Amino acid sequence: MNEKKQLSTEELNEIFVIACENQQKGEFDLARRGYVELLSWFSDAPVLHYNLGLVYFEMGNFQEATATFAKGVELAPLDVDLLFNLALSRRKCGDIAGAIDGYKKVLAQQPDSADALYNLGGCFKDVKENQSAITVYQQVLNIDPDHGAAHNNIAYMYQLEGNIDKAVCHFRKVVEINPDHQAAAHMLAALTGEPVTSSPESYVVEVFENYSERYEESLVDELEYHVPAKIKAIVDGLDLWKNNFTRGLDLGCGTGLSGEPFSTIVTSLDGVDLSPKMVEIARQKKIYQTLVAGNMLQFVEGSKEMYDFFLAADVFAYLGDLEETFCVIKQHAAVDALFCFSTEHYGGEGFILQETGRFAHSIKYVEELCGHSGWKIQYRESATLRKEKDSWIKGDLWFLAPVI
Repeated sequence: MNEKKQLSTEELNEIFVIACENQQKGEFDLARRGYVELLSWFSDAPVLHYNLGLVYFEMGNFQEATATFAKGVELAPLDVDLLFNLALSRRKCGDIAGAIDGYKKVLAQQPDSADALYNLGGCFKDVKENQSAITVYQQVLNIDPDHGAAHNNIAYMYQLEGNIDKAVCHFRKVVEINPDHQAAAHMLAALTGEPVTSSPESYVVEVFENYSERYEESLVDELEYHVPAKIKAIVDGLDLWKNNFTRGLDLGCGTGLSGEPFSTIVTSLDGVDLSPKMVEIARQKKIYQTLVAGNMLQFVEGSKEMYDFFLAADVFAYLGDLEETFCVIKQHAAVDALFCFSTEHYGGEGFILQETGRFAHSIKYVEELCGHSGWKIQYRESATLRKEKDSWIKGDLWFLAPVI
């Protein structure tokens, strides 16, 4: 049996230096190999477990990162860097209780750690312990009154709790700190009734990038969202259009949750969504021929395709004025196209930006819009879209055909 070759101190130090350099350069697999080799010699060195854990985290391997940081904590139970990063990794793995425990251990040693408090608040937000999240975010603001992210998150929590005055106060502070924070400005407009015609792209991206990892679980299991299935049932059940479609476009496709039911009746389906993270999840489902992360109108305008099926499930809640959208889609609609979409219901005139930050549209608004954008209404049905605070959001399901 060959014995392991003994390396000199200089050689071991060189492996460590090279591993660190590779880590800094983003050459994570090379860095991983270096740290793993060093751990074969020094298995009880917390710094090696810490560095290797960081590498796994950067590689997106959160399970290995968690195991590696946990081993480091076994060796150095009071090392706040190890504890903090173990908590980060546990949260990424969905172990919110473990993450909360980790951040509390950091705070036991560093009570004024704004970073640990902020991340602890995020954990409470994840598990919908709104009051606990508010308390912790306020502690962050006591330490750092200009912590923009804490102001933004506590504003959101106050909004969920129905405390609109405090939500407005904190959203205003976010905009004061960062005048270019479009998401906070949008929510401020929603809560104060300022007229707005569409949601900023940065707001939509922020919402869904943060939501991507638990999007389907939250939407389907918790909020009982089944709009795509309801639209599909109507498409299948009514004899007002053809049964199968050649080329379809899923506008605001998200994770593919909306387009998936239609893969059996649309020969070739394309998808477009603003959120790169959502698109990456959709890509794994292999239901789209072309899949793009970007602005849906720019995608349609730049396309040479003519589509006979369009789907926009829960998309127009982030657009107020739909006129340009309808006109652009019409330009790429085949003569026998079907355009299916949902809207949140508004009993007044036109459309309105609600306190949720989403738009609702009146039936009359869509009817009038169809009249001058080249569409005719084939069918409309009132429906419940999803739950919010244990109540159903009322909406409308629409089915349009182009005017020939």
